[in-house]
Amino acid sequence: MLIGHRQVSFCFGFLVTVLLILPAMSLSAQTIEIKLVDGRNGRPMVGTSSYVNVWVGGERKEAIAIPTDEKGVARLQLTLNPSEVNIPNSKNNGSIVVDHPVVKYDESFRINAPYVLCGSGGRSYSWLELKNLSTKEVLDHGYASANTCGKAAVSPQPGQVVLFVRPLTFWEKMKQ
Repeated sequence: MLIGHRQVSFCFGFLVTVLLILPAMSLSAQTIEIKLVDGRNGRPMVGTSSYVNVWVGGERKEAIAIPTDEKGVARLQLTLNPSEVNIPNSKNNGSIVVDHPVVKYDESFRINAPYVLCGSGGRSYSWLELKNLSTKEVLDHGYASANTCGKAAVSPQPGQVVLFVRPLTFWEKMKQ
């Protein structure tokens, strides 16, 4: 009977340890995928001018510009370990371009792209609009913006942000 009790205690202790370590491990390296989708036709926004500006928390004033890949996806890795962060401290007011940024986890982040958000509100929109998002909500459920530019639709996956956008018109470019 004593051997059975030891086995149960060991199993219980092991289970508690695993349950305590797994959440911490999952937060140590989480990746958020930000996908830019042309709201008019559902195709990914790609090319040399396709990128996402990201601000994680309030620590940095400068944007982190993340280029999209051939599928229109920009990836942002979040970590709790400061030694894994690969974004240098910037002394100027300009943004920094990083293909695979690793930043310190924060409760919220903001994004914008050099396109018009398709969910923008009529004539009062600004194509410079920042989208404020909860990190936990995105990691748990994902997020997809509204699409008023066309019929393309998507169900986001946990850890994924889908922004329906369209290129600026000639007149919108002239107003910049």
